[in-house]
Amino acid sequence: MGGSQSVRKLSVDNENAIQVSQEALDRIQAQLNAKQAEQPTPRPQYAPPPYYDTHKQNEYAAEEAYWARRIENLKRAHEKINSGMHLEYQKTLKEANDLFDLVQADKVVNKLPPCQQEKGKMLECYSSNPDKSLLCSVLVNEFNDCVCRSRIAAVSASS
Repeated sequence: MGGSQSVRKLSVDNENAIQVSQEALDRIQAQLNAKQAEQPTPRPQYAPPPYYDTHKQNEYAAEEAYWARRIENLKRAHEKINSGMHLEYQKTLKEANDLFDLVQADKVVNKLPPCQQEKGKMLECYSSNPDKSLLCSVLVNEFNDCVCRSRIAAVSASS
C-alpha cells in the first residue's frame, strides 16, 4: 500500500465543444481593440508633497537668486581678468615684434660687407691702370685699414 506510488491517467472527451468561426473571432477582437482605444491612458499627475508650502518656495527662490547673483559676479570678474590678460598679451606681442624688427634691421645693415666704397675705388684704379698696379698701392692700404677697423669694431661689439 505505501511502498509504491500509483499513476493514474484520466482522459475526457468533450463532444459538446463549441467551434467558433474566424469571422466571430475577428469581430470579438475588433470590439476588444475598440474598448482599449476608448479608454484614455491615465496621465501621471504630480502632486507636491504636503510639506512643500510657500515658506519652502520662498527659501528656494532666495537661494536661486543668490546663486544667480554669484554666477553673474564670477562672470564679470572673469571678463575683467580676461581683458587684462588680453591687453598684456597685445603689449608683449608689440614689444616682441619691435625687438624682432630691430634685430632684423640690424642684420640687414650687418649683411652688407664693410668698406664697399674703398673697394670700389681700388678696383677702379686697377681697371684704369692694368699695367701699373703700384699706382693703386695707396688705395689698397686704405682698403686694408678699413677692413682692419671693421674687424676690430665687430669683435668689440660682440664682446
